[in-house]
Amino acid sequence: MIKQLPLKIVHLYFLLSVISFLIVELAKSYQVASNFVTGYVNDILVIPIVSVICLHVLWFIKRNKSLRLDALSIASLVLLYSIYFEWYLPQVNERYTGDVWDLVCYATGGFIFYLLQRFP
Repeated sequence: MIKQLPLKIVHLYFLLSVISFLIVELAKSYQVASNFVTGYVNDILVIPIVSVICLHVLWFIKRNKSLRLDALSIASLVLLYSIYFEWYLPQVNERYTGDVWDLVCYATGGFIFYLLQRFP
């Protein structure tokens, strides 16, 4: 018998985020999305998507689905993404640009994930 997956709202948000990401990428490839959408929507979505994956890895390793990512873990993920994509990559590749609004988007996504996993 398969046990029910906890955090249904987090997993629903994850599914909607992945679908939204794919729609944005499709719109980007057809050049029908605005710069705002292509520049910031995926940045808001990435931290919750990666956080759900990290949470599943944690559940697998610890064999305990009652575990949650704490604020420090999520903040660390936001910080790592910010440093890598907004500071390091712009220095080594002209395709990337450092943007303070991307940092805001990463933090917003992290905050959304933190709140969603607190629901029963």
